[in-house]
Amino acid sequence: MKYKQERMECTPKDVLDFLVGETGRISLEYGGFLIEVYDSLGFPWSAVIRTLLRFNHEIWIESRDERIVILSKPKAD
Repeated sequence: MKYKQERMECTPKDVLDFLVGETGRISLEYGGFLIEVYDSLGFPWSAVIRTLLRFNHEIWIESRDERIVILSKPKAD
C-alpha cells in the first residue's frame, strides 16, 4: 500500500510562532515582524535570529517599555 506524502506549507509567521511559543508575541509590522520578548531566559534567541536571517530580513533589537523587542523587515534588493 502506498501512502501519498503531503507537504505542509508554513508561512514565516507560522515558523516564528512555533519557535517563540509562550516566550514572546509576534506581530506583523511594515512587511516584517515585531517580536516582543516576554521571557528573555527561555526565549530561543539563536533560532529566531537565524530564522529571520534565512528569510533575508534585516534585524534590530531595542527596548520598549522595559521589554526587549526584535524588529525585522525584508532586505531591499
